[in-house]
Amino acid sequence: MTNIQPVEEKKTFGDKFSLFLTKNRVWILGIIITLIIVAVVLAVVKVVSTEAHQKGLTELDSIVYNLTKTEEASLPAAKTEALEKITALADKNSSNIVGLRAQMAAADIYFSNENWSEARDAWLKATAIDEKAYTASVCYYNAAVCSEELNDTDSAITYYEKALAGEYCEFDTHILFSLGRLLESKSDFAGAAEKYNELKNSYPNDPWTDLAQSRLIALQSENKIQ
Repeated sequence: MTNIQPVEEKKTFGDKFSLFLTKNRVWILGIIITLIIVAVVLAVVKVVSTEAHQKGLTELDSIVYNLTKTEEASLPAAKTEALEKITALADKNSSNIVGLRAQMAAADIYFSNENWSEARDAWLKATAIDEKAYTASVCYYNAAVCSEELNDTDSAITYYEKALAGEYCEFDTHILFSLGRLLESKSDFAGAAEKYNELKNSYPNDPWTDLAQSRLIALQSENKIQ
């Protein structure tokens, strides 16, 4: 008599997957719940963060607005008080938009008081928060101006160049002329001529180009450049 062996039915992929889910449903469900919780937490954090930033910006705008309404006689004391509040906001928000705006506001006050060193530090702290922000070129430009007031020519050149390299730079012509002027002061006449010529070639109809052209003529007449 022939022995008939039972034939094992082949399981489809769907069958195997269903069995796998059945056997491991507890920990799979746990993973799904964890992912849902993480997504909810991230969404809540984003909302809370956005609300906190908005609150901080509103507070900063209020401080600055009140300062603009201050009478001249009370302005020095008002600036000191505003700086304390703005600095506190900046320290509390050292890595976000509130801190960036607060550093810029502090820099404006320092600049108006002709505290060039403090103003420059604040401008640079603002750029450090987000070097790709549209405000970076403005901050570097102002840091360069402060450096000039401090007779720090090398730093002024560095910050003007950083401002010029920015994606959102709006002072190209003035910066190019300023770089030429500063290089002249260092007796780097060839470097100065390069900046003046770049200005002349790239912005032929700009008022700063007229000044650059006059400097090129003067340098040539003095045999400082060919």
